[in-house]
Order: sequence, then C-alpha cells, then structure tokens
Amino acid sequence: MGQFHFDVPDAATDFINKSLWQNAYICGIEGVPWQSRIEFDGSRLTLTRAIDSSGKLYMACPLEGIGFRTLSTCSLRPLDDEAHLLPLEFARGSCFRARVQSDAWQRAGLTLSQEFVELLQAGTSCFLDAAQRRADPEGSSAAAMESILLLEKAISDLGESYAVQSIAFRKQREPQIGTLLAGTVTPPAPLGLPSHTAFTAAFNSAAVRLNWADIETDSGRFSYDNAEEAIDFCTNKGMRIIGGPLIDFRERLMPHWLYLLEDDFDAFLKSVTHFVETTVNKFRGSIQLWNCASGLNTPGPMQLNDEQIMRLSVGILQTVRRADPTTPAIMSFDQPFGEYLGQNREGISPLHFADALVRSGLGMAGLGLEVRMNYANNATFPRSAVELGQMIDRWATLGMPMLVQLSIPGGTGTDSMAVAPCDVLQDDSQKADQESEQLRLAGPLIRTLLAKHIVHGIVWEGWSDQVPHVVSHSGLIDANGNERPLLEYLTRLRREFLV
Repeated sequence: MGQFHFDVPDAATDFINKSLWQNAYICGIEGVPWQSRIEFDGSRLTLTRAIDSSGKLYMACPLEGIGFRTLSTCSLRPLDDEAHLLPLEFARGSCFRARVQSDAWQRAGLTLSQEFVELLQAGTSCFLDAAQRRADPEGSSAAAMESILLLEKAISDLGESYAVQSIAFRKQREPQIGTLLAGTVTPPAPLGLPSHTAFTAAFNSAAVRLNWADIETDSGRFSYDNAEEAIDFCTNKGMRIIGGPLIDFRERLMPHWLYLLEDDFDAFLKSVTHFVETTVNKFRGSIQLWNCASGLNTPGPMQLNDEQIMRLSVGILQTVRRADPTTPAIMSFDQPFGEYLGQNREGISPLHFADALVRSGLGMAGLGLEVRMNYANNATFPRSAVELGQMIDRWATLGMPMLVQLSIPGGTGTDSMAVAPCDVLQDDSQKADQESEQLRLAGPLIRTLLAKHIVHGIVWEGWSDQVPHVVSHSGLIDANGNERPLLEYLTRLRREFLV
C-alpha cells in the first residue's frame, strides 16, 4: 500500500479548500487513475492507494482569471514518514509541462509569442524562488502559487499559438477544412428552434439524439414520431445527420422499466439489441453516421462486470453493422481522461476499452469522445487546450478517426429542461458572466480540435435551453431565447474555415 502525503501551509489552505480535493487522484506512467482514499485535515492531504509505486497527483483548482484548471505534479514517490509540499509540487508540475511542451513544439516549427516567453520566464523565476525557500513553507507556498498562475497563463497562451498556427497550416492545404461541426438536437427540439437559419449557419451537421428512454417508454412499444420529425427537419436543411447515441448508459437516458431485467443480463442484452436493430432499420438511409453507444466505460444504472460490458458493446456494434452495413458506425467513450477511476473501481479504463474494441475487428469507423467540462459531477476535469490536445494525441495512437462531443455551461442554477442535469462548477471569478465564460473556455478547445487532422468531427452538446436537452445550461440559446456569445463564434468559425 502506498501513501502520498502533501503538506498544505496556511498560505495555501484557502486555495486547497476551494479546490476539488475530494476528487483528486494519482496516476502512474500509463496515465490511468488509481482508486485512492483521500483525506484532508486542513493542513495535510493524504492519498492512499493499493500499490506502492510512484505517480502524479491531479487536482482541479481555481485560478484567478482562468477559473478551475487541473493541476498536476511531476512523478513522485509515496512517502510514509514525510510529506511533499503541495503548492511547490504543483508549481514544479506546471513549470515542467510549460517548458517541455513549448520546447517540443518550437523544435517542430512553432513560433512562440512574446507574451508566452515573458510569462514562462516570470513563472520559472517564481518557481525557483519557491524551491529555494523550501525550508520556509509559508514563503515557499506564496511564491509557488504565484508561479502556478503565471505558468498556467503561459500554457493557455502556448495552446492558442499552437491552434492558430496549425489551423493556418491546414488552410494552406485545405481552403475549406472538411471537419464536421454539428449541433445536438434532442427531439422534439426543432419545434422550439427560434430560427433554423441560426442553426444551419453555425453547423454543417446535426447530431440527432435517439434516446432509448424517450422512444421505448414501455417494453416493446416504440414511438419514433419526434425523432423522425427531427431527422426530416435537419435533412430538409441539407445537413448531414449523426444518429445517436443509440444507447447512452446514463440513468435518466435509459428506460425506467429496465429494473425488471437487472438480474438477467441475457434478457437485458436482448432488449438492447432489439431496440438498436429496430431503430437502425427505421432510419437506415437517413443517417450518415451511427453513434452506437456512449458511456459504457463508466458506471451506469445497471451493475455490469467487464465481461458483460464487452458483450454489450460487441452486441450493439454487430447489430448496427448487420442492419446497416454501409453506414459508418462509431462507439463513444465518456470522460476520456478517466477521472472516474480515481473514485470508482467499477469503471473501465476508456483507452484500454477502446483499444480492445478496435482490435476486435467489428468494423468500427472511428471513436467518439465525450468531454463535459466545468460541471461538478460526472464530468471531465477542467483542462487547458494543451492538455486536451495531448489527450487527443494519446487516443490517436489507436489509428482511428475521432468525433469529439463538447459541452460547457453558459448559465447556472436549476435547468428544468435538462434530461440529465449537472451542477455547474463555479469559482468567484466566474459568477459575473457565465455566458462569456462559456465562450472563453470553449473557444480554445474548439480551435485545438480543429487543428487536429485526426479529429473528423466536433459536436456541440446542446442547441437551446428552451427545449429538451441533455446537459444543464449547455445551449447556445438560453432559456429566455437569447443567443449566447458562443453561437456567434461558431457561426463565424464555420463561415471562415469549414465546408
């Protein structure tokens, strides 16, 4: 058993108290989080895990002017009789990430901005000051926290330089980039669209959700009217259609009557494949890409073991390929960084799960990644665009095209139209204008995805908060019918760069 102890001096206590320390995790060189027991008594943070080996600590912390950002240490060894100084180790991690990534990209031809160079120099100087004052924990922590803020701003600037220059390079070769940019439509959403021209101006595709819970409300009784209306609406506007996910393994998106099959996996699998086959046969020819399933890698409403999850995944894929052998089909994976593994041993490593499916020879056309950021639960930790890009590069080693689904809240409070509501993650600097925060956080991520050749599609999860949608406050139109700033940005992005 390995224990990681981190001292938190008074100068950093408030900083850590406002962080998501309860969800912190340790991962090793393979990048997979280990389930840990976490304790924080106000002055020392302790993580205990089953193995005694080195690892990196990851924790989402609030930074002034940035919002929540996941910080990480360099690789550390567990210590039974002494502790690491937490702010100093976070500063060391930020310094390492900023310097190593900028060096690699600069060698590859990236031009670094003057602002980045100045922030990196100032942040490194503060880190060295913090390291030299290690014997004075209070003074060291104050310098370390200043270093973290400077270096994380530098990382944000670095990510922007990479995205802008990479997109410009792509534009030289592709006058119009062929990436799909889709908005999610949750039937019967088209009835509530204030202006279909705004939707078609922002997106070249539509991701029409085919929620099992809405279609088969009672076992064996199917109602496709709303889904059919949504698909016809988008098709008539000349949009390419992504159908699904057919199975979204979240409690409120699965039929209520499944509890009857909780102890009978074979009957459950039969119900799943029957729904999938019926739906694919219904809309075959109207769909250009099938999103077969999502979230099977995370704990869901039914307790399934690894073997059952694999059988379920294979059954869904085989059913789709058999019913519609010509239309490309993908499988989607929730929280692709795997943060949930730090808290729940029932989940499956998303990258390892995807690798097994890719090698199964079932004819998958690509991989889907679901990234929900700035939510307090069941979401990806808030990450910089640089980290998102690094994660995409890791998944790219599987050699499959990717479709990335993004959602970031543009509001706070209760969202009565959300099917699977989530609490919005906030710090003091974000409370003033959540709509501007949505654009500030989403813009760099979208640009980074657009810069990646391996990313063939970007899906924004949510169109309007006035109509049924899945995640809280993710719409580009708020509950009062007002357009959020991100909608104008996506419209401009499509006009300038996409087919």
